Amino acid sequence: MKKDNFGICINFYAVLGFVLALLGHTTLALLLLGFVIVVHKDQWLTMQVMQAFFLSIISGVVSAFIGILSPLYSIPILGALISTLFGIVTSIISLIILILAIIGIINTAKGADANLPLVKGFANKAFGIVKNVTYTQSAPQDPNNSNNTQN
Repeated sequence: MKKDNFGICINFYAVLGFVLALLGHTTLALLLLGFVIVVHKDQWLTMQVMQAFFLSIISGVVSAFIGILSPLYSIPILGALISTLFGIVTSIISLIILILAIIGIINTAKGADANLPLVKGFANKAFGIVKNVTYTQSAPQDPNNSNNTQN
């Protein structure tokens, strides 16, 4: 296991990032990301903590969106339906974030890439890692020039 100048395994910081994301501490995750970028300058570690930070941002954005729509709960009869619907959506998203954070904790504790869907793409874009896709297309056929000319 690779250790830093403080004698701490660098995997610890990645695991800590996912624990902070799991608990919903976006500000602490941002501070940890800043610490990792400035002090450690390790690309793997920065990518993992960045994935954890983006996971906590997604959780925060969903919570803020639900909070903005919470005045709709005061509508008679319809408010109860909206409240129930938003509660179910929030619960499902929280469950997905819980599962992703646990996967991230397990993978980074082993020293592997967390490789979480969606947030890995954000982290790759932040690092400037872009997947190049090449499309090939055959030349267009000229309908006037055919090899089957009949006399």
